[in-house]
Amino acid sequence: MDTSRATVRTVAGVDIGGTKVTFILWSGDAIAYRVVLPYAARSSREFSELILQGMGDLRRRAADVGVAIMGTGIGCAGMVDQKHGVFLFPPNMPGVRDVALADIVGGFTGAPAYLENDANCALFAEWVSGVAVGRRNVVMFAVGTGVGGAFIVDGHLYVGRHGFAGEIGHLPMVDRGLLCGCGRHGCLETTASGTGIERYVESALAKGSKSLMTMKDAASARTISEFAHHGDLLAQQAFKRAARYLGRAAAALINTLDPDMVVLGGGVAESGLLMDEMKRVAQRRSLPLLFEGIEFSMAHYRNDAAAVGAAFLADQLLKGQTVYST
Repeated sequence: MDTSRATVRTVAGVDIGGTKVTFILWSGDAIAYRVVLPYAARSSREFSELILQGMGDLRRRAADVGVAIMGTGIGCAGMVDQKHGVFLFPPNMPGVRDVALADIVGGFTGAPAYLENDANCALFAEWVSGVAVGRRNVVMFAVGTGVGGAFIVDGHLYVGRHGFAGEIGHLPMVDRGLLCGCGRHGCLETTASGTGIERYVESALAKGSKSLMTMKDAASARTISEFAHHGDLLAQQAFKRAARYLGRAAAALINTLDPDMVVLGGGVAESGLLMDEMKRVAQRRSLPLLFEGIEFSMAHYRNDAAAVGAAFLADQLLKGQTVYST
């Protein structure tokens, strides 16, 4: 695969997150237009209408500047059927199931549309033109509302037999732990995600832990991070605990995949409160030979990572490039 900077002309990228959907037009080597819509769909039909609303904005913008959308890449926070272009189900979006997004978007734009997991898209962006350029084997943690993951193996996206590889957030971490959105207990996501951090603080406050935070503050991982930066011990403890679990998961993947680099991204990771403790625990729990020389890096792309990566993915697939491991 060509790992040089993507030469997309006009391609759309979509990032379907847990609370919002980001739509971009990528032209040349930059975002030419962006629109963000709050996610409020309660059914597959409302979800489809929301996606078409955003794509309509992109199509009008493209027409205004005299270009056509050549293709669309769509990053989804959840499991997707890449082969058939179906968004199967997102753990954090009740009511949305089995949406044929590739057909819906492709029919609307008159150009091919491709689906992929959002973490895979985010890592693809880093690998094409971010911190992971030139690396052959990379693991990514995307820590936001949930915890996503993605792998580059021997220079290609690795998605596994069913196309679902990278569900790092559902690694079993805690015996008899909290209920996860997937329906199981004790997943990494219940301890290390934004939601997991919030639940930890809420529980601690309910038990009388001392803190300047209120229950209202505990409902936002971003707010908790602000308290942590200002010295609140409970807030700091919540992030340190999350980072320790991320470090354990990183060690398991380092010992399994022997990567060149571990990339940490996502909105919660941008707090700057996770990397140091995560790396410390990963080093302690990894085999020394496998940890030697490994790089840990914060992601280059921030909130637009999955949308940019989705656009890159569409561009490469339109060119007939081999993106996935075989």
